[in-house]
Parts: sequence; C-alpha cells; structure tokens
Amino acid sequence: MKLVISSNRVAVGNKLRNYIESRLQQSFQRLDRWVQKVSVCLDDINGPRGGVCKQCRLVVTLNGAETVVVTETGASVGASVSKAIRRAGYAMTKRVKSRQDRRVKKISHRYIPEMALAEAPELSEEDDPQWRNTP
Repeated sequence: MKLVISSNRVAVGNKLRNYIESRLQQSFQRLDRWVQKVSVCLDDINGPRGGVCKQCRLVVTLNGAETVVVTETGASVGASVSKAIRRAGYAMTKRVKSRQDRRVKKISHRYIPEMALAEAPELSEEDDPQWRNTP
C-alpha cells in the first residue's frame, strides 16, 4: 500500500504522520491486499478564524481502478482523520464484499447446470413418453 500525505494550511509533523500510518494499518489490515494507494489530504478550511474547520479527504485506490473517496470535517486534525479512516474502511469492506458476491454468483451460475444434470435421474426409453412408439 502506497501512502501519500498532502496538506494545505496544516502542519504535518512526524507525530501526525505516524498517527495516520498506524490508523490506516489498523483499519485496512484485512483489506490490505485490495488497496493499491491511499492519498490523505489535510486542510484547514477556516484558516486562522478557528472553529470546526479541519478537513481530511481520503482517496483509496483499490485494485481494479476502483476508488473510495471520503471527506470528513472535525474540530481537530486527529478527529477528522480518525472519522475518515473509519468511514473509508466501512466503504471498502462493502465494495470488496460486493466484488466477492458478484464473483460467487458468476461461479455458481456456471456450475448450476452441471449440478442439475448430475442430480437428475436417468430416464430410459420406457419411462419417457416421447420415446414411445405409437402404432
């Protein structure tokens, strides 16, 4: 998983970078094989005025060119990052599960006719009315 962190009017130090990396590893641990790239963009919307203004935009690129985009706003950078990662993990789980469900449906549709034929009783000419010769 490739991680890119960018910021606009927010200072990103080693402590924040380590926090983001650890939260991503915890949340995406089970989904790591499907994640290709994660982009984190931090922004201070109101600037020096303060208020609920720290925004985190998370763009997760999955294998197969699918993307999950989550934007979250909070009072602090840590809170917005935490909420965004949690929401992205939930959205990715749904996407991966739907992928797996589609794959299972495709596979199961291929094998249903073979299974139906294997379980069907064999009919002889005497049992089937079409084979009877009527004089």
